[in-house]
Formats: sequence, C-alpha cells, structure tokens
Amino acid sequence: MKKRTAKSQTYVGLMNFICAFPGCISGFNVEGHHIVPISIGGEDAFWNIISLCSKCHRHNKLHSRWMDIDVELYTWKCSAELQRFGFYLDEKKENFKLNLKNAVLLCHQEDVNATRKR
Repeated sequence: MKKRTAKSQTYVGLMNFICAFPGCISGFNVEGHHIVPISIGGEDAFWNIISLCSKCHRHNKLHSRWMDIDVELYTWKCSAELQRFGFYLDEKKENFKLNLKNAVLLCHQEDVNATRKR
C-alpha cells in the first residue's frame, strides 16, 4: 500500500472524512486521491486532491482513466467542498442567498490577501 501524503491526510480531515463521489453509499475509509497522479507529474497540492472512500476510489478505475474523467473529479471536488462549508448549489435550500454572498465575500477576501502578498 502506498504511503499517504501529509497534504492528502490533511485534506481528507478538512473534508470531515466525507466521500466526494456523488451518490456514495459506502463512505468508509475515506482517503485522498490525486486527480492528476503524482506518478505522471501531478502536484501534491490541495487543488489536486479529492476525498474518496476506498470503495469509490478503487471501483471507478480512477488511476487508469483519470484523463477521461478529470473534469468530473474536479466538479465532484468543488461540489463537496462547497457542501462541506454549508453552500449548496440549489436555490431552494435555506439561506442560499446569504451563503452565496458569504462565499463571494470569502473569495474576494482571499483575492485581496493574495494581492497583498505579491
């Protein structure tokens, strides 16, 4: 078994050990998966890691066909991250507008901080 990277373990913890695969019915043994594999030059960075349970990680053949589904993986990752912090892409959900406003303000604050560091 491959050793998990520190970033991978940290990311999975930040995601509260929840599988990002839509409709996952297992959810056990959540681990980090590098969307672009490190073995072919992918970065060990948070933007390249998705949290998946061991069943979804193995049964979807993500390592052998990552180039065919990388957009899907990034979409699942983005959706899971938004949901983890209380934002759902459903206008009918409670507090949608408030959550959207807060998400935009948070993104803006990140942009301002990044600009200041330059």
